Amino acid sequence: MAFSSTSALGYLRRAHKQNRLAHAYLISGPPGSGKQLLAAELASLVNGTAANDVFSAKARDIFVAQPESRSRRIVIEQIRDLEHRLQMRATDGRRKVAIISEADRLQPQAANAFLKTLEEPPKDSLLLLLSALPEALPDTILSRCIAIPLAPGDDHDNKPEEEKLVKLLQEAAHEQSWSIQYAYRLAQGFQR
Repeated sequence: MAFSSTSALGYLRRAHKQNRLAHAYLISGPPGSGKQLLAAELASLVNGTAANDVFSAKARDIFVAQPESRSRRIVIEQIRDLEHRLQMRATDGRRKVAIISEADRLQPQAANAFLKTLEEPPKDSLLLLLSALPEALPDTILSRCIAIPLAPGDDHDNKPEEEKLVKLLQEAAHEQSWSIQYAYRLAQGFQR
């Protein structure tokens, strides 16, 4: 069952309030489902950093790994750097947060290196893996994370062009006679 990002955040807030957050979560869903927003909100909740700053250089004790190499993969050096930073003491009693964006892009060596961190997480740390393709992750990683599947986002505002197209297609669905005149009107609607 997939969650909306709002209900997933409510679930995670309750777990945090009851001091029952797991050490690792796999937040998955299609593009636009709110994976990064949910990760930012959760990181903000446990770390105190503003959600808007989580993916910026301003964030303290929040470490992000994402594909950067020419091959669009997350390489082992990035994971080793992330693990090294997680071993450091957090400032001001904050919790350290590691976010692996596009976790399905982990090279096999990087995934194996990260597995040790998943098995023995550093004290006061939270590990968040984000993926549109969780099935591409090794089973050893999947089994050590709590899965939070997100439903496709439906809370975005449609652009005016999208609304026009939807209206035209709805009219086409209700049109009884497919005359040349109607086809011409439909084509004109697409051009506007």
